[in-house]
Amino acid sequence: MKSEAIKWIQKLGMGVLLGGALCVAAQAQELHGWEKVKHDGVLKVALYNDLVPFSDKGKGIDADIATALAEKLGVKVKFLPFPADETMSDDLRNMVWKGHYMGYGPGDVMMHVPIDPLLMKQEDKVLFFAPYVHEDIYVVRNKKDIPALDDFSPFAEHKVGAEMNSIGGLVLAGADHGKYVENLHNYKTARMAMEGLLKGEVSAVMATKPEIESALFKQPNAGDFVISKLSFPALPPKGWVSGLAVKATNQQLAIELRKAMDELQQSGELQKIFANYGVTYDHP
Repeated sequence: MKSEAIKWIQKLGMGVLLGGALCVAAQAQELHGWEKVKHDGVLKVALYNDLVPFSDKGKGIDADIATALAEKLGVKVKFLPFPADETMSDDLRNMVWKGHYMGYGPGDVMMHVPIDPLLMKQEDKVLFFAPYVHEDIYVVRNKKDIPALDDFSPFAEHKVGAEMNSIGGLVLAGADHGKYVENLHNYKTARMAMEGLLKGEVSAVMATKPEIESALFKQPNAGDFVISKLSFPALPPKGWVSGLAVKATNQQLAIELRKAMDELQQSGELQKIFANYGVTYDHP
């Protein structure tokens, strides 16, 4: 009888332990947002591919900022690189609030999301916050080919490159009733367009300032090129601002991330990250 009693007690103990483990696992599954990040010790960050110098396959300015944010929060960082979908709404659905139907994502936070009033009103499942970069469209030219640039007229004679379907490329294609289409060379990415400029395939490139500056960074012939800002009705007059995005219900995570971003800005660490890629930090 004594041995049977011991066996019963041992079984009871194992049941309590097993039940406790299942309870802890269930509680962990119920956690979300900031509580889950703290519990797991990991911040999952969604990063675009083909967005040089900000992010490409887990590397770039955005990746370095994400790493710094995770350090401020006292957790590790895990990158979720992804290709841009057809629309920003698709990207937000896949990487912020739902996840891709193939089982990838979402992340805890997504980098480089436009802080745009219309988008914010449309996407009620997403919380937009912490703007950290201002971008605008510029033109970089080989000054030997194009000594001066006051408008688009030189592109009637000189080849100009742009990323396919980018703001710059679309503006050039439609400017002055399609006057420059024959000299417009569309590249898959802005970085490829800049490589074409450096090789002499085109005399100018229309892209964002970070895309231009990072491509010229440490190039021995960087002095051959001049960066200009042109005003044109179809271009955003003041550029645009990008920041972070989390699921709308994860407000505490947004608060913690915003505090961490503010610390990076105030300490000068954010500016240093941009400078590491040859990019001038333009405060939003």
